[in-house]
Parts: sequence; C-alpha cells; structure tokens
Amino acid sequence: MQIVIGTAGHIDHGKTSLVKSLTGTDTDHLLEEKNRGMTIDLGFAYYNKEITIIDVPGHEKFIRNMVAGVSTIQIALIVVAADDGLMPQTYEHIEILHFLNVRHAIIALSKTDTVEDNWIEMVEKDIKTTIEHTNFKNANIIRTSTKTGTGIDQLKEEITTLCKNVQANHDRGFFYLPIDRVFSKTGHGTVVTGTVISGKAEPSNELEVIPEGKKVTVRSIQTHGEITPLVQMGDRAAINLSNIDKNEIRRGFALVEKNLIKPTSKIIAHIKMANNTKWKIKNKQSVHLHIGTCQVTAKAITYGLTLSSGQSANILLELNKPVPTINDQRFIIRSFSPMETIAGCVILDQNPRLLKKELRALVQTLELDPSKRINQLIDINWKKPLSIKEWLIVFNTNLSQINNWIDGQEIVNDNNLLFNTTILDRSMNQILDKINKFHLKHPYKKSIPREELINMVGYSKKWFDYIINQLEDEVSMINAGYALKNNKMILESADIEMANTIENKIKNSKFNLLTSSDIENKNPDKALQILHILKDKEKIIQITSDLWIHQDYHKKLVIQLKSFFKINSQLSISEFKSITSTTRKNAIPLLEFCDKNELTIREDNYRIKGKGINA
Repeated sequence: MQIVIGTAGHIDHGKTSLVKSLTGTDTDHLLEEKNRGMTIDLGFAYYNKEITIIDVPGHEKFIRNMVAGVSTIQIALIVVAADDGLMPQTYEHIEILHFLNVRHAIIALSKTDTVEDNWIEMVEKDIKTTIEHTNFKNANIIRTSTKTGTGIDQLKEEITTLCKNVQANHDRGFFYLPIDRVFSKTGHGTVVTGTVISGKAEPSNELEVIPEGKKVTVRSIQTHGEITPLVQMGDRAAINLSNIDKNEIRRGFALVEKNLIKPTSKIIAHIKMANNTKWKIKNKQSVHLHIGTCQVTAKAITYGLTLSSGQSANILLELNKPVPTINDQRFIIRSFSPMETIAGCVILDQNPRLLKKELRALVQTLELDPSKRINQLIDINWKKPLSIKEWLIVFNTNLSQINNWIDGQEIVNDNNLLFNTTILDRSMNQILDKINKFHLKHPYKKSIPREELINMVGYSKKWFDYIINQLEDEVSMINAGYALKNNKMILESADIEMANTIENKIKNSKFNLLTSSDIENKNPDKALQILHILKDKEKIIQITSDLWIHQDYHKKLVIQLKSFFKINSQLSISEFKSITSTTRKNAIPLLEFCDKNELTIREDNYRIKGKGINA
C-alpha cells in the first residue's frame, strides 16, 4: 500500500527545504515560486516507491491549495520553525488536519541551529499543548536543521516507522480519484493526477469526469514516475486520458467509475465549529466549502440555529454549483472575509431527495453513525424501498459495509429490497385498511381496482406486489382488483328490488345501451354499484366503463353475427345497425366491444369474422 504524506505549517518555516533534504526534490516547480521564494501551488516528491510527499503552501492566501493537498493524505508532516514557534497558519493547518480526520502526524521542528535549547524546549511545550486535543496528540517532535543535517536521519526513521502503522482506509468498492493537477504532455494528451480514494483502475477502463459527466478512457497510468498496469486505493496516480481536452478539466473535478456518482449542489452535513473561532454561522449565511480538491461557495441553512465556537449540529448546505462528493466525506468551512477556517464537517447525505417541507426534519434528525442513518433512510423510503445495490450508490460504499451496518438490526433483505419489520407491518396494515374502507364505501363492488389501490397507498409497484403476496391469506384478487376474503356482499331487500328494476330496464332497452344515469338519475352512484353486482352475477354485460347490455341480448348479438357471417365476408356499420335495430350512437361502442372480444376484426371501415364466433 502506498502512503501519502502532506506537509503543513506557516510560510517560510522550511517545509520545502525539508522535503528536499528528505527526497532530493525541489517541489517549488513554478517560476513565480522560485522568484518569490514561497510555495504557491502543490508540489510533489517521491520519498521512495511506496511513499509520496505533497508539499503545500503555507501562506494564508493559498489555503485552498493547502486543503486540496492534504485532503487525501494519511500522515501530516507539520513543520514549525524553532525561531518563530507556532504561527497563525500553523494553528489553522493543525485545525484543518484534525477536521479532515488525519490520524497520524510527525512534528518537525526546523531551523534548530538558529536558537538556544531552552527556547526550543518552550516551543516544544507550546506544540504539545496545541495538539493535545487532536487526533495526533501523541505525535513525536523531531528537532531538525536542513543547514547542518541535524535530525534528518531521525526524521526518516520516524517516517518509516509511522508508515508501517498506517492502516488502509475503507475501500468503497468503486474507483474514485479527486483531481489535484491537470496538464498536457506532448504525444500523450491530457494527464490528471491525484490520490486514489477507493477502487482501482487499469488502462482501457472507461471512466467518468464529474461534475461534467464526460466519459473518458484510460490510455496509460503512472505511479511514482513509472508506468504501471494498475493503480488502487491509496496510490498516487498520473492517468493519461483520451476523449477529453486539458481545458475541459481542472482541479476540483473527480475521476470516477461510470454512472455511480452524481454531482450535487445540496448537502446535509454534520458541522463541528472550531473551538477558538470568533465566527458564528447563522441561517442562510454564505460560506466557503473545501471538499476534496475543490472549493465552492454555499449558503448554510441552519433552520434558525446560530452556531458558535465548539458547537455541533446538522445543517443543509446549498452550493452555488454542482461538485463531486461522496457520503461520509470530511471537509472544512471557511468564512468569507477575512477567510478563516471556522468548522469541520462530514457529509451525511450528499444528495437529499426529500421535498422542502420534509427536508427540515431529515436535516435535524439524521444520524452521524451510518449504521443508524441507513435505518433512518430505509424508514423514510418505506413506500418505495430500495435494493441493496441502490443503497450502495446512496452511501457510496460496498456490499460488505452495508451488510455490517444492517447486521443485528431488524432489517430484512427479501425480493431484492431492504426494509425493516416495522415498515412491513405498517404497509400490510395500510393495504388492509384501504381495502376495508373501500368495501364500507362501496358495499356492492366486489373489489378495488389494482391501479386505484396502488395510487391510493403510493407504493412502488415492486413493493406493492410484495405486500400483496404477504397478504395472500387475507386478500383475494378478483376481476383485476383486490378484496378482503372475509368480506361478504349481501343485498338488502330494497336493493334487491332496485336490482330487479335495473335488470328489467336494461333488458327492455335491447341493443340501446344505457348508462347508470339513464337508469337512475337520482342516485347514479348506487345504480352503478348495483350494475356491477348484476355483472358479477352474469346478468348483464359491461360494454364500456358505463354502458350496459343485458346478457340475453349479448347472446342474441353473437347468434346474429354468426348468421350474418355465414353468407357474408364483411360487415359494414350500416349493416350492423340493421341487424341490431339500433342507432350509430349505440352501434359504434357495440362494434368496438365486439372487436375487443374477438367477435369481429376491424379492417378499414369494415369488420370480418373473429375467432370468437364459431362457424
């Protein structure tokens, strides 16, 4: 596994000189850097084949470049000049490293040849106090001087020892590389560099540049200046891409596996304010975000909260442009003017899908622990449960991680869906309740139509079908709809009389089709329910949604069509009107009914015999 070390510290404290003493490489590659004697952009040096050192600028104007450099490191090399001691940018860099959850650090006390030992001891005491409440509170302090060579060998030994203790990060299972440099090489084209956060890549792989969504192909790969057939999580990589121009890509973009990451302009994050900041974050305040290798401005939605030093909360961040992010990624917030680091954050949901009125509750309650958060989101999506594959994309993680999170919880993986037992019970009870209420409102309808019930509960069709299958002992499918098995449809005496009246009216109308309003204009809804009962009893036939014919005349229609087609090959509308003794208004829906039921087949303006009529 490769290790990436990032420098940190105030301007002119000797970071670049120290890197040169360790590697032999001058990382100040820009002419402006050499002329001004200060690091402006990121510099890169290879300590050996397994270790890269990223040299970052120390000037406050270039914090954005500093954060881009340390966002993917495993070890921080914090450089403090013995003559100056801790300076403003040293404090800020240490805070940034802590917020980004860098777990390991080495403190290099530089320029020790310029001061007395008692002064050095005071500076070391100050350093220990400063890092006491950080991830690297136990970091060793090594006295060095690039002029005399003091401590360089000891520093190398410390680097070697600490690299052995670095554990591999969680591999998310897909390729993800935040881009920190872009350049064009003659004969090769566009090259991007960065640290592989997860996954692996090989030549000929098709990847995607986000947020642009541009599809690219890997032509070749280098790591530590050498051609390699593969780069994987933790490696520094220089990737030669085809199908993209240098001007189409820049630092802050990401190179990722296709169709897995979508850029976002809305993030739910857990924020921890810096302990010593004088800044406050208020509702709708504008801030700078430094996420991975990109910088973006955003509006902080705190829903009325005002966050001061040391306080924590969940907030919503509305970004001014889409950026590449992944769930549980750490980033920092800086103020607008003057620009200072004021908070560290972790992404809880990089693409919240809820409506505005539901979003507030989600922001305020979303758990920091992903094993609790996934259960929350499963419950929120209870009407449209997702598969494990879909949750992998939501959480930007791998299958084993999802399984670890749900292990021991009441979460079920069935029918390629993830849900908890509470959701299952809630959904089953809701379906039963809706069907029961339908029966009470429509006592003479056998079943509620399938699509009506789906729209009523708002479930995805896959979840709806799953719930219906779980209710097979209680729910029956009748006439493309659903009914409770214990529901009994009993006509009252007054309704029996009404049913007889309706049946006689339809029978007496012969081929002149009637509607429920034609039959009973005072109570058409009740008439329609009775019509469906008569239909179920096979007394009448439903021609359209509300046009009816008696069963006797349906049989007569079939007999008359049989007789007609014995001596004729085709049937016109006027001939059909003649054999049914009805008007065009009734003939057209009757003919369409015949077509649908294969009694006839339409050819232009005529009908021919269908297979529903036996010769």
